[in-house]
Amino acid sequence: MSTVVEGYRTRLRHGAAERYARTHARIPEHLHAALTRCGLVRWRIWVDGETVFHVIETRDGRERMVERMSALPQVDPAWDAAIAALVDDDPDGSAPLPLVWDSILG
Repeated sequence: MSTVVEGYRTRLRHGAAERYARTHARIPEHLHAALTRCGLVRWRIWVDGETVFHVIETRDGRERMVERMSALPQVDPAWDAAIAALVDDDPDGSAPLPLVWDSILG
């Protein structure tokens, strides 16, 4: 199975890094199941200060996964609210990361 791996960056609100890590210590099963149904294969997250780096592996791209999730009834409003309180909503703070080098490609 071929998958799409993408990097993505978000920014946290000032002082939210520890709470963000605690929140992600356990993802609700029903949220994980919905993401998987919508195309998620693997999602890894690193935090450096207030910058969050995501490596998202999907069946056919992060955008397509987000479209599918958006078409569902809201899966977990409490989770969405908790994350929204931690992530900076400045549109310049979130962006796809361009791939510079991949060891598989050489």
